[in-house]
Amino acid sequence: MGILDLGRYKGIVFAITGFLVFIAIILAVNHGKAGQFSDNVAGVRFLENQAVQPHAVYDASVQLAQRLQNGEKIDEALESLRKAATTFDRSLNSLANGGMITDSSGDIIVLPSMTEPEAVAQLKNGSKLWDGYKAKLDPILRFSGSPYVTTQPAPAPAPAPAANGKNAAPAVAAPPAAPTIQLSPRGRRLQTALNDLTGYGNTVHGQLSKVLTDLSTQVEAHSRKQTDTLRYIQIGGMVAALLLLGAIFLFFARNLRKDEASSNRQRKETQDILRTVNEGLFLLDKDLKLGSERSMALNAIFRREDFLDLTFDKLLKDIVPEKTLRTAMDYVALLWGERVNEKLVKTINPLNEVEVHFDNPAGGFDTHFLEFDFNRVKSEGSLSHLLVTVNDVTKRVMLSRELQESQEKAQAQLDLLLRILHVEPDSLTSFLTDADVSLKMVNSILKEPAREESAFRAKIDGIYRQVHAVKGEAAALGLKTVEQRAHAFEESLNDLKGRQSLSGSDFLPLVVKLDDLFNHLAQVREMLSRLVDLHHAIASRRTAGSEVGAEKVDQWLAGQDQTQITKAIVAPPDLGETTGAVGGLERTLEDLAARVASSQSKQVNLRCAGLEGVPETYRRAVKDITIQLVRNAVVHGIEEPGERAKANKAAAGALAVEFTPRGTDGYELIVQDDGRGLQLERIKEVAVERGLITPAQAAMLDPRQTMALIFRPGFSTADRVTTDAGRGAGMDLVRILVAELGGRVGLASAGGKFSKFKIWLPATQSAVAA
Repeated sequence: MGILDLGRYKGIVFAITGFLVFIAIILAVNHGKAGQFSDNVAGVRFLENQAVQPHAVYDASVQLAQRLQNGEKIDEALESLRKAATTFDRSLNSLANGGMITDSSGDIIVLPSMTEPEAVAQLKNGSKLWDGYKAKLDPILRFSGSPYVTTQPAPAPAPAPAANGKNAAPAVAAPPAAPTIQLSPRGRRLQTALNDLTGYGNTVHGQLSKVLTDLSTQVEAHSRKQTDTLRYIQIGGMVAALLLLGAIFLFFARNLRKDEASSNRQRKETQDILRTVNEGLFLLDKDLKLGSERSMALNAIFRREDFLDLTFDKLLKDIVPEKTLRTAMDYVALLWGERVNEKLVKTINPLNEVEVHFDNPAGGFDTHFLEFDFNRVKSEGSLSHLLVTVNDVTKRVMLSRELQESQEKAQAQLDLLLRILHVEPDSLTSFLTDADVSLKMVNSILKEPAREESAFRAKIDGIYRQVHAVKGEAAALGLKTVEQRAHAFEESLNDLKGRQSLSGSDFLPLVVKLDDLFNHLAQVREMLSRLVDLHHAIASRRTAGSEVGAEKVDQWLAGQDQTQITKAIVAPPDLGETTGAVGGLERTLEDLAARVASSQSKQVNLRCAGLEGVPETYRRAVKDITIQLVRNAVVHGIEEPGERAKANKAAAGALAVEFTPRGTDGYELIVQDDGRGLQLERIKEVAVERGLITPAQAAMLDPRQTMALIFRPGFSTADRVTTDAGRGAGMDLVRILVAELGGRVGLASAGGKFSKFKIWLPATQSAVAA
C-alpha cells in the first residue's frame, strides 16, 4: 500500500488541507499588508523629516550671509549649508526615482504611493523648484578659500622738536593703526550670491516644504486605503472560511454518521463474537502488552477480570514455573523476528500444552492445561501484533493421560505376565514372601517414633537396606515394574539424605510409595495365583480330554469369569520345564548377570556351585548377598569385550559363585570374577571426592584399608546413578547382612586380573536369624 493511501479518510483530509491552504493565503495577504503598513509609517516619518530640510537650507544661507557681513569665519556655516542642501537633494532624487527612501536603520524602502500620478506631479513641481534653488546654491557651495583681505593703514608723522631746543619734552611716537578686514572681490561676489539666494529661498523654501508635506498626506491616505482593503479581505476571508468549513462539516458529518453507524454495527458484531467464542483471544504488541479487545472466555480461562495494562509475562507469572515462563518469553521474542519462518517456529511451540496452577478458595490450587497458539499479524507489510489463541485443554489432556496410563498399565501387566511365565514359580513365590517381609519391615521403621536427627538418619538407612534388597531381587528376576518402583523409592530416600535437617513430616511421601509397592506386589501375587490355577485347570482338562476356548482363558485371567473352564486348550509347556534344570537361585543369578551384562554392553559366563546346599536359615541372606555381588561384579569388575581383548582375555568374563559347607566351622561363600580388579587409586580418589576421608588420610591407607572403603555407605565409583549402580548401597548391604549373621568378609584383588569376595558364615545353630 502506498504512503498516500488514506482510505475512507481521503476526502476529509483533502477538504481540510484545502481549508488550511485558504487560511494560509489569507494569513500571507495579511502579513504582506502588515509589512506595507510599517513601510508607510516609515515613509510618513521620512517625509515629515524631509519637510523641514528646505527651512534648514534657508536658515543656513541666512546665517552664512550674516557671518560674511560681520567679517566672521564662514567655514562652519558654509559646511552646514552644504550638508543640508546635499541631504535634501539626495532625498528628493530618491523619491523621484520610484519612491525609494531610507529608514532610520539604513534599510531601503519603496513607497508605492510615490508612483501614483498625483505624487509624480508634485515631485516634478518640487524638483523644478529645487533645480532653481540649486542654481542659486551652486556658486556658493563651490566657494572655497577666504572671502576677506586685510589692509595696513599709513604710519603717523613724527612730532616736531621744540623751538628753543631747551627743556623740551621728548617726542612720543603714536601707536600704529590696527589692520582692517575687507571683502575681497571673491568675497563680494559670494555676498552677492548669498543675497540672491536668500531672496529666492525666502519664497521657495516654504513651497518645497509644502510639497513634502503633501506627499506625506498622500502616503497616509494610501495607507488608509490599504487598511480598508485588508479589512475587506479579512471579512471576506472569514466569511469564505466559515462557508467552506460549514460545507465540509455538512458534507462529512453525513458520511461520518454513516461510517459511525457501520463501525458501531461492526463493533457490536465483533463484541458478540468475542462474547460468544469459547476460545481466549487477544493481541500482543511489540512491548508484549495485551490489547484492549479480547474474548470474554479469557476471563474464565485465567480466572481474572482485570487485563488492563497487563503484559504477557505478568499474565503467566503466578500460574507457571519460572523455567516455563522464561521459555515462553524466549519463544514469543523469537516470533517477532522479521525473517522467522512462522510455520517452522510453530512446530517448536513450548506452550502447546502447558500446565498451570490456580489458587482455589480452599487454600490449595487447581491444575489445568492451556494450549497457546500464536499467529503473526502484519499491517502495511510489517509485523504489528501477535494474535494469541488460548484454549483450556484440561479434559483432553486428562483423557489422553488416562488412556496412556491405561495402555501403559495394560502393557505393564502384559510384560509382567510374560515375565512371570518365564520365572520359576518357587523363585517368584520366594521373592514375594521376602519382599512382603521387607516392606512390612519398612512400614515398622516408618512407624517408629523419632525426634533427634540421628534417629531420622538411622530410619533412612534401615529403610534403604530393605528397599534395596527388594530392588535387587526384582532386578534378578526381571520384574522390571517392581524394580522401577523400588528405584523411585530409593530416589525419594536419596532426596531425604541430602537435606540439612529432617522432621517426621518429611517421611509422609514414603508412605504413598510404600503403599504403591504393596499394591503392585499384590497384583503380582494375584497374577501368579491365577497362572497357577490356570495351569492346574489346563492339566486337569487335558487329562479329561476336553478343550477350553482362548476367549474363556482371557476372561478368566482378567477375573471376569470365575466358573470352571469347560473347554481344553493346547497347554503351554510346564512352568517347571520352562525354568530349566537349574535351581531357583542359580537361575535368578544367571538371568541377573545376563541382563546387567546386556545393559552394560558386556559378556559374562556365570558358574554356580553348591547353592542348593544353602540352609533355610541363610536362604534369604545368601540370596541378597549373591545378587549384590554378582551385579557389582558385572558392572564394576568385568570389562567390555574390546578392553578384555587388549588384556589378552576372552571376550566373555568369567564369574563364579560357590557355596561350600565347612562342617563345624560353618559355611563359605565365594564370589569371584576375572575382571579388572579393584583400582585402589580410583577408590581413594572417589572416597576423597565424596568426603568419606581426607586427602591426608588417603595417603596413609594401605591396600587392605583402601579395599575396605567400598563397604562404606554411599560409596560408588559409578559415574551416574542407574537402576544397577551409583547409589553406593550394595556393598554396604552385604556388610550389614554378613554382620547380622555373625560372619566375616574377606576381599582379595589383583589389578587387571581378578576380584574375590570370601564370606564366612557360622554354623546355623550359632547364627543370628536372618
